[in-house]
Amino acid sequence: MAVKAGMTSRRSNRAGVEARQRIMEAAVRLFAENGYHATGIEMISNETQIGRGAMYHHIGSKEALLFEICHTRMSDLLTQSGRIVAMDTTYEERFRELMRSTMRNLAEHALEWTVSFQEFKALTGQRRAVIQDARDRYENMVAEILEGGAKAGEFRPLDPLVTKGILGHYNYSYAWIRPDGERTPEEIADLFTDTLLKGVLDPGGKASATHESDRA
Repeated sequence: MAVKAGMTSRRSNRAGVEARQRIMEAAVRLFAENGYHATGIEMISNETQIGRGAMYHHIGSKEALLFEICHTRMSDLLTQSGRIVAMDTTYEERFRELMRSTMRNLAEHALEWTVSFQEFKALTGQRRAVIQDARDRYENMVAEILEGGAKAGEFRPLDPLVTKGILGHYNYSYAWIRPDGERTPEEIADLFTDTLLKGVLDPGGKASATHESDRA
């Protein structure tokens, strides 16, 4: 009897995990397509063919679903980024690798990041505070590399606002980047990084020549 009860419990646990996964996947699609506020529990229930009562049993609330989507993505990003920040390499190499990792993450989880970026403000109270703290920690990791590189003479010192601009340069590619595109996420990250580090002004171009003549 004990063996049969154990088997029944394991099957029940598996079924619960599978149902929760179906709910999460449906919520990501619907939140990304329709927006958080326009997506009701009834829509998710119809999409998954899981009754409303069972839905609440598995997820607790619609906001809990949104929080889990945001939290899962941020936790994964912070774990990967933390390993890169701790690498014993140049700051340029760390920055380059961090952006490669970020772009790969965005590409492989584009729908989840769409929801995370666009619907984050729908979170309230402690849930919102937790995700905001995770966002701040990631931004601080990027700032740490840029500031460390400036102190080491690899980069020039930057205004903190520039760090936010740099993050937007990479992060908002979630709207169009895909893992199977013509260029890999890492190639796109390198393209962005090369442009950022080298700039777009041609040293031998007209603008440079004009500045030289002005100084003369």
